[in-house]
Amino acid sequence: MRSFAKTTLADAVARLAPGLKVLLPPACGEPVALVAEICRQADRLRDLTLLGGIHLGDYPFARAEAAALRFASWQMSPRLEDARRRGRVEFVPARYFDVVTACNRGGPWAPDCVLVHCAPPDRHGYLSLGVAVGVTLPAARQAPLVLAQVNPNMPRTRGNAYLHRSQIDAWVEVDEPLLEYPPPLITEVERAIGRQVAALVPDGATVQVGVGAIPQAVLEALATHRNLALHSLLVDASVALVERGVVTNAGKRVHRGRMDVAEAMGTRRLFAFVDDNPLVNMESSEWVHDPHVVAQLDRFVAINSGLEVDLTGQVTAESLGPRQVAGIGGQFDFVLGASRSAGGASIIALPATGRDGAVSRIVLHLTAGAAVTTPRFLADWVVTEYGAARLRGRGARERAAALVAVAHPRFREELERGATS
Repeated sequence: MRSFAKTTLADAVARLAPGLKVLLPPACGEPVALVAEICRQADRLRDLTLLGGIHLGDYPFARAEAAALRFASWQMSPRLEDARRRGRVEFVPARYFDVVTACNRGGPWAPDCVLVHCAPPDRHGYLSLGVAVGVTLPAARQAPLVLAQVNPNMPRTRGNAYLHRSQIDAWVEVDEPLLEYPPPLITEVERAIGRQVAALVPDGATVQVGVGAIPQAVLEALATHRNLALHSLLVDASVALVERGVVTNAGKRVHRGRMDVAEAMGTRRLFAFVDDNPLVNMESSEWVHDPHVVAQLDRFVAINSGLEVDLTGQVTAESLGPRQVAGIGGQFDFVLGASRSAGGASIIALPATGRDGAVSRIVLHLTAGAAVTTPRFLADWVVTEYGAARLRGRGARERAAALVAVAHPRFREELERGATS
């Protein structure tokens, strides 16, 4: 039994010691006040390692003034490059499904402490982790030390989202807005890609999307579909699909009528939607990202992005050559699960060009040193603004021709020559 002692930010962080590993909730679930206090005590906490994924703030723990701290992440960002060069950031090449095990008791990154960001306890003493359950909840249930930021602005989500007060050592009360993820601006290129992707999604499908402009465009393009379900992540555009009656979750064999969600990333509109909403079932990433679970969802459509796709169908969604700029995320989990789903499909959606049109993102070979996020043997659909290339079951020549056909016209001849040489 833990004490669940109310304390100050300074005293809560005083429980930490140099060299410990501390897990942070991601994105909109970040406990900003606790993180800021850790940064204030950085010199005392030399070589304390913060563990985290997607971050929406300004990475205060990676600034020069917090240089005593370390950061280990499975979601790299170009904004961490300076701290990486200083030897304070380490990339962990783990897919999201495996992060849960890696960051739990017995795992290589088992945290000494987990920070959680919770809604206030109910009358039975249960605190909801709100918008960020995925990796944080299972780790908190096993960690030696749990510190909570309790915030009345955190929505109380339902499902597998709760810690009891007896599982928390100390808590601080902080009334502050959650970090928000506003809907990204989309251009006509993303709209064209969104329309191409939406045309591949059957009515009654369970759809998984990530974050960014293309997922936003895809969700907007699904507005005339029927009886869809959503899985893994909710953003503001998800709310619009529910309100229009597009998302009903009625065709699912698993948790019929509910969306299974590990994280919610959006604005106050989304936070209000998920609050005490019986349609939203929060689950850990160990369950949501499990390919075996995904395979049980008929017509599961995984929609993810890429930085480059080569003419064999290999995809990198995480590196520019050897330079790590993102992470594996859940792409492999969902691509694998979709390949085993009855009527399922995986779609890699990306603009045909990069660097303001200077380079093709459909390439003869991935740039030297690039990490393969999705292997060619799982390649299914690749979509650009120029069309959709079906790769599943096709031979090397056929898939190369299909990919050339969705490349930017300016690069097609060069790609064709390379493919036949």
